[in-house]
Amino acid sequence: MFVFGHSGLTIAAARKADPAVDPRLVAALALGPDLLDKPLSRLAPHFVHHNTRSLGHSLIFSAVVFAGLLAWKKRPKTALLLWACYAGHFLLDAMWTAPNPTVLFWPLLGAFPPPARGPLFDWPLLVNGLGELAGLAVVYPLLRQRFK
Repeated sequence: MFVFGHSGLTIAAARKADPAVDPRLVAALALGPDLLDKPLSRLAPHFVHHNTRSLGHSLIFSAVVFAGLLAWKKRPKTALLLWACYAGHFLLDAMWTAPNPTVLFWPLLGAFPPPARGPLFDWPLLVNGLGELAGLAVVYPLLRQRFK
């Protein structure tokens, strides 16, 4: 899934839970694992074996994010909703499929694996495309309203 898929679908879900939630914060948290891991794959490629899913996509870092949100928000219900925005990224990235569990449970299952390679045009491309369109359907009205 890409930018609009992660942010738009997560904004829609978070607004169902709390209509007053700030969509900018939700979008930032929904993109959080990629905002950390994409640059990390360029800055420390040997540490993460050139994988664009590493620390930010791990449960251990997710726990750090949750602790930070609890310290910042002081209300467990709000912190839990915001953490779900971060952790929801794992669902959209299908972190249960190979080789992602090694990343998700790092360091328990070993070092970060090299990135998965596969055919460019297969079902994940279709899923990503549909996710992007659905996410854009959520984000576009918000952006349009913001910049009127």
